[in-house]
Amino acid sequence: MFSRRLKKIQNNFRAISRAFSRSFASVNIRASSRYYVRAGSLPARPRAGFTIIELLIFTAVFSVMSIAFLSALVSAIQIQTKQLAASEVNQQSQFLLDTIQYYVQSASLVELPSDTATTTLKLRMSSSSTDPLYIYLSGDVVYLKQTDSGAAEALTSAKVAVSNLTFTKRANNPGHDSVNVLFTIAYNAVSQTNSFFQNLQLSVARVGAATFDSNVVPSSNNTYKLGTAAQDWQSINNTIFFSSSNVGIGASSPGQTLEVNGGLRLNTVTAKPTCASAQRGTFWVVESGAGVKDTVEVCVKNASDSYIWSTIY
Repeated sequence: MFSRRLKKIQNNFRAISRAFSRSFASVNIRASSRYYVRAGSLPARPRAGFTIIELLIFTAVFSVMSIAFLSALVSAIQIQTKQLAASEVNQQSQFLLDTIQYYVQSASLVELPSDTATTTLKLRMSSSSTDPLYIYLSGDVVYLKQTDSGAAEALTSAKVAVSNLTFTKRANNPGHDSVNVLFTIAYNAVSQTNSFFQNLQLSVARVGAATFDSNVVPSSNNTYKLGTAAQDWQSINNTIFFSSSNVGIGASSPGQTLEVNGGLRLNTVTAKPTCASAQRGTFWVVESGAGVKDTVEVCVKNASDSYIWSTIY
């Protein structure tokens, strides 16, 4: 009986020991597993990040790409700024050229010395409200002024700077005079890399005939002439004609010093002057009253060297 109980106790102890062993083994396995996971995760952590070499390579690639992007952005901005500068210069230079061309073509006279470069263009216009007209450079801005007392009007803005503006009159006989225009126009840029300029030249001829709305009066007495011996006027009011040294009245091609197409009337209602050397060759018609004939006399010198009025009718 006792041996049975002892054997039963031994069996129970063995069962408890086996159960405990299994439990401990299970706990040990789980603990080992947890330890392995924790221990195994330590060398796996660097694989989730970057090594120093990888960081250096990434930094180098990022720097190169950033520099390339910034360079492209700066180039695009510079190109856009350059295009804006070119557009501004082109627009203002074209407006300035068109304005000069318009007023030169409309002018009655280009009042400049021939073949001499000047900085101010002076034009005589047909209307007193715009005569005279000036185009000139002051600083780096081109101005237009109508009449001597008129206000100056800017033809260019502060976005551009004009320099070296000159006007030269060219005589084109027997045609109209022309004006050569030279100037440099540049964009007012803060940086030289964005600067843009043009050197321009224009030659424009006056196309309008000289017209006046007031009397033609010389500026000084007994100084100026109309025409020259080599270039004489063809006619005055299509009535008095010139051909070499001959003058025709009503005769377009005079063959004598004076040729009159029509009658010549001597209407002398004033008192007859004394015949003297200054009146020699003067014809005079003396108008008589009712019932008395008129007389035609000429101032001549007789054989005794005296000057007398000789009646020829």
